[in-house]
Amino acid sequence: MAVIEFDKILEDFIEIPNGLYKCLQYYLSPEGKEIFNTARAKIKKMKIRTIFFIGHSYNFFASFLPFYYLNSQFKKSTISPFKNKECIIYEIDEFLNYFRPRSFLQDSIFLFISQSGNSLQIKQGVRLLWKHNIEKENIWGLTNNSESFLSKNTQYTFLTKSGQEQMYGIKSYPNTLLVLYFLARLFSDAESITPQIEEEIRNLIFEIRFYGNDWDYHTSSIINFLGEDYDFLYFISKGTSLCTAQQAAQSCKAYARTFGEGIKMGLFMRGPFQIVDENFRCVLIVSDEVGLDDILNAIDTITKKMGKGKVVLINNSRKLSSLGRANPNVWVFEHSTKNSYLAPIFEINMLQFVLLQRSKQLGIVD
Repeated sequence: MAVIEFDKILEDFIEIPNGLYKCLQYYLSPEGKEIFNTARAKIKKMKIRTIFFIGHSYNFFASFLPFYYLNSQFKKSTISPFKNKECIIYEIDEFLNYFRPRSFLQDSIFLFISQSGNSLQIKQGVRLLWKHNIEKENIWGLTNNSESFLSKNTQYTFLTKSGQEQMYGIKSYPNTLLVLYFLARLFSDAESITPQIEEEIRNLIFEIRFYGNDWDYHTSSIINFLGEDYDFLYFISKGTSLCTAQQAAQSCKAYARTFGEGIKMGLFMRGPFQIVDENFRCVLIVSDEVGLDDILNAIDTITKKMGKGKVVLINNSRKLSSLGRANPNVWVFEHSTKNSYLAPIFEINMLQFVLLQRSKQLGIVD
């Protein structure tokens, strides 16, 4: 079993704001703007109806962001041709085994997400489309490697600019989320980076950097609240924050060697809630106020009705934070990123510190 080197991983965590800033600067540069402008013109010319996002592991988790953004935009749009569009996401193994092409796919864009751009399954996915005579202009890529198979065999390559990392996903995952947000706006015919969006991202980067300066204090508070007597951690969420729940559950196993599950709020309240006891621990991640009563009901069920479980509540709502703090079995952190499509970038950054510290608590790190 590989040994995690605490200090090296920590260095990557601290570098996340710089990586996000480099990514933002690239897409604000003439080169970055040009690829968006060219891609937007191509989308309009092709009259695209369906956008597929395809990836594995954390790249698939990140695709929840454009899935929720685009389908919500397409649903409420009354302007042709956007009102008839849809976004579909595929885990690459599912894509290879269960994707059945329609007769006409020239109205679709297939965007593969792979940090290396050289993964065997990603290559197989691209070749599967070739087999069905899908043109190169319909196959796009998102990667950190401009010299990869994906970059060389796709019409447009969008770079994450995340650099090298000690473990897959530390720096590349936040940058992937950021670029996918830009692309989601692109596919909905919105300007990818408006002055307001730029300001929101700069504020987000500042908040992440500020949190990183005092990460030990915040993380120790959460670790002490959760205690040591648990061997399973639920990450419960809804909407775009499912990106965070799924990736956090994976990191929980990778860093802390602790079983973790990312689960939708609705699924949790239809079965798993019945195993709540005094040792139950979960992280509840909320980036919007949709279904606030359901969230409060879940907290009440976990901490009072079914047992004395403990909830770490990460959210961006003053109202929800206030209600959460009234419960002694809830630890609340309220961040300031109100844009629910950017919030997962802060959420996962915060949770990675917690899971790394948990690995130290368990004696896993060197």
